[in-house]
Amino acid sequence: MTRAQKAEYKAQQDARYAEAARIVVAGACPDCGTKLHRNLSLTGWWQCGHFGSPGFQKEPGPNCNFQIFTRG
Repeated sequence: MTRAQKAEYKAQQDARYAEAARIVVAGACPDCGTKLHRNLSLTGWWQCGHFGSPGFQKEPGPNCNFQIFTRG
């Protein structure tokens, strides 16, 4: 991988993390609007309140598979 390719990859990665941070600051799932909750298993892991099987969701409702990672 050349320096230019590495720089491009880093710029794309930074853009993804910036978008993730914006979503988390907004506090709502971009797919269904439900509140986001931090998953304490990994630093920076956020999930929609409707993520998971019924009975395991933070907020009961229709299943939503949205989850996102931030830098921390």
